[in-house]
Amino acid sequence: MRGDIVFRVYGLHQGREKESFFGAFRTRQLADQEVDRLRAREMHGRNWADQYHDRGFVVREAIVESDFEIPGLPKPREKFVVRCTSKKNRPGTWDSAVVEVCRRSSEGLTSVCKYERNYAMLGTFEPFRRGGKEFALISRDYTKTAVLDLTSGNVVAEELDKPGATPGAGFCPVGFYVPDWWDLHDGSVIPGSEYWNADQEWPNGNFGFVWGCYWGDDSSWKVQYLDLSEIDAGIVQRDERFGYVELAVSGFANPCLAPDVEPHNSKPPPFITVTRHAGTAHVVFSVEMSFNLESGHSKAWRRLPVEDAE
Repeated sequence: MRGDIVFRVYGLHQGREKESFFGAFRTRQLADQEVDRLRAREMHGRNWADQYHDRGFVVREAIVESDFEIPGLPKPREKFVVRCTSKKNRPGTWDSAVVEVCRRSSEGLTSVCKYERNYAMLGTFEPFRRGGKEFALISRDYTKTAVLDLTSGNVVAEELDKPGATPGAGFCPVGFYVPDWWDLHDGSVIPGSEYWNADQEWPNGNFGFVWGCYWGDDSSWKVQYLDLSEIDAGIVQRDERFGYVELAVSGFANPCLAPDVEPHNSKPPPFITVTRHAGTAHVVFSVEMSFNLESGHSKAWRRLPVEDAE
């Protein structure tokens, strides 16, 4: 973090003003090891360093000017798991799900808390971190998203009923995703590197995604945005900024729902990809689209309110 010393490796070449930067390292030993690796590198049967960096390599100290700290591993979705049991309700009504949240460790599973959901569990559990704390997106009510504090076991934020809305007729969460820092980065660029910038400090747990459907419209899963920036104030907000997008949900197995499987290097949902470059964030969705085989036309193109390609 800010004030720490890192060690930058540069390559020098006769007649070349600009030095080549080969990364920043947390210790002098790691930097020296990188220099040794570069010196031994060969290309087309020749020593690469002699050809392109004939003046050798140099290690220079640099002071970190960012307060950001790379979050630790494992990822939150590898640290927590849920165990669910069905709870019978009165005849003619749905069963509820009693959900026990557990923390994984080398000694097994340790219970964190329990809560009840008034519908089947589906995929409604996504642990994430924000501001150095651990939370989880959950859904106690089948038309609401909530945020669970994984330290206290308390619900700290939950969607409110919208004024004038018909009770029980809202958007029903089926699954969640909060991008983790390690979903986008591999840790090879560290604070203090010449390549470090604000994009490297994102995502930060301030947003997520929910997929599901409106009550009675369960033919496909729609995706919506979750604003998590005010959960400390008890506020979680959802909006439909992407329009009517039918998400092609496939190829994702949430490790939090498999208590008997030890997760490793878990991947995010392959149908949601977030990126950020030069301060501008983008998301790419894999979507379902149906076409008329004869004409090639699709109603989906006409109903998507996409007005600006940017």
